[in-house]
Amino acid sequence: MRYDAVFLDVDGTLLWVDLDVEGYVEDLSPYSNNGGLTVEGAAGPVWGSLRRHIHENIEHRTEEALARFRRRNAERTAGELGVEAPSEVLAEVAERRISFNPYPEAESVLEELKTLGVPVYVVSNWDIELEKVLEGLGWMRFFDGIVASAVLGVEKPRREIYEEALRVAGVPADRAVMVGNDPVSDVKGASEAGVDAVFIDRKGSEAPEATFVLSDLRGLPGIVRG
Repeated sequence: MRYDAVFLDVDGTLLWVDLDVEGYVEDLSPYSNNGGLTVEGAAGPVWGSLRRHIHENIEHRTEEALARFRRRNAERTAGELGVEAPSEVLAEVAERRISFNPYPEAESVLEELKTLGVPVYVVSNWDIELEKVLEGLGWMRFFDGIVASAVLGVEKPRREIYEEALRVAGVPADRAVMVGNDPVSDVKGASEAGVDAVFIDRKGSEAPEATFVLSDLRGLPGIVRG
């Protein structure tokens, strides 16, 4: 086996995150001040809310803090749209209308890695509920550990998150490989920590520091086997 541990990114690598803006509008139209809530008008603020969550979730490292942040974020989005509803309703709708969609090959590749017997770890910039998301997909059986940025308090591409992943896996840097879709967070960050990187290039980007480049995950087991 070429590697003794595989580190996997989540968003953009194993799955993509989507928002049902139409459903959001349907749920909150009864609360609209002017009755003019539309999908076209809601799309920008709703996607902006997701971007705020991605950029700021690392600051909220307990369940209570994350719940407060989600309520404030939902209230801000509702204010931008002229919607007045209880904060609990706003937060519930925002959470219900987000979906986590596995790439077609993701589960079969995870199954193949499991068959190989190589330990697999999630190393992802994500909020403290990453394990909950993976459980919802039925994927926890594939992973030997999770290193989430909001739990650790450090995001990729910082070296510390890779050092923590190596510590959790119990392997030296030259025996691990990072797999991800971000040329900076996943590839450059891993490379600077001495870890080989597989760049999953779904969009025709460039990652000069990558050890390997794949268009999707299907070639990963072959790389791990060597």
